[in-house]
Amino acid sequence: MQTKEWNTKKDILDTYPISSATYKKRIKNIDPTKTKFIPSKVGSPTRLIHHSILDELFRKRRRLSSKEFELTIKWVRNHYWNYFGDVVPGSSNVEDLIHKMRYFYNKLKELQMEKNQLTLFYAIEKNTEDKYYHAHFLIDCARDMLVAEDIEDKLELICDPNTNKEKRIYIKEYDLRYEKGGAIYNSKEKRYFYEVLG
Repeated sequence: MQTKEWNTKKDILDTYPISSATYKKRIKNIDPTKTKFIPSKVGSPTRLIHHSILDELFRKRRRLSSKEFELTIKWVRNHYWNYFGDVVPGSSNVEDLIHKMRYFYNKLKELQMEKNQLTLFYAIEKNTEDKYYHAHFLIDCARDMLVAEDIEDKLELICDPNTNKEKRIYIKEYDLRYEKGGAIYNSKEKRYFYEVLG
């Protein structure tokens, strides 16, 4: 995906989970070398902002309120995650998998030292080979709260463990060098159901 060098307000609101009011607040003290104006056919000139400062200005934001459900995918794609992966239980339908992922989240929560140290996003997708479903997930947690082995242990409560023949659990540290790629993949629009817990 090619990066657009200069972005309009519309581009920014299409990418980041912010309101017009937040956009206006965050551009108040913008570096003048990172913004420019182009003439508009009607009304005021159009402001453009350079791509190099977009994440710094707009990526960070508080958690979503329940009224902001429609912003979930934008929020997920711009959040900073620690782990990503997927889990493929033997024979789960959507309802069963929702129950399993909520149970998984509650088991992970038992490992936190203080409240609100854990966020889990999961999205359910149909298996390609059969009639059942699997889940992709992203985890944000307090530094050093979890290691991959902890997560795998808890996933084994809802899914058969990996064997030499079959890999049903995949978990990896989120490498921020890949930018938003993992979050975008895990939040593809074709998912059957998705939810943020925490």
